[in-house]
Amino acid sequence: MAENPKAFKLKNIAVAGRELALAWADGHESYLGFDELRRACPCAVCRGHHGIGTGPPDPLRVVKAPQMGEVAIKALNPVGAYAVQIVWSDGHDTGIYSFESLRQACECLECKA
Repeated sequence: MAENPKAFKLKNIAVAGRELALAWADGHESYLGFDELRRACPCAVCRGHHGIGTGPPDPLRVVKAPQMGEVAIKALNPVGAYAVQIVWSDGHDTGIYSFESLRQACECLECKA
């Protein structure tokens, strides 16, 4: 896949049921579940890098993770020609998902071979 320059070029993106459907320029299609995508959010807050150098975390802050099947995609916003920002139903919208990371998240047999 990495050798093919079209592997990370997105042709179309859409919400299909509870999956994000991606059609790639090389003809491949990926279907990524909402729950897995939300759990894999690449933003600094979700990756735990938001508090570096700012002191100890607030012990009174309560963070409730969405339950399986609870989160949905409200909007997809393009970010240049390389990524998409996903706006989630739980209000989270700071994750920028690169096309490369979305293609690498594909769990189909062809991609995992």
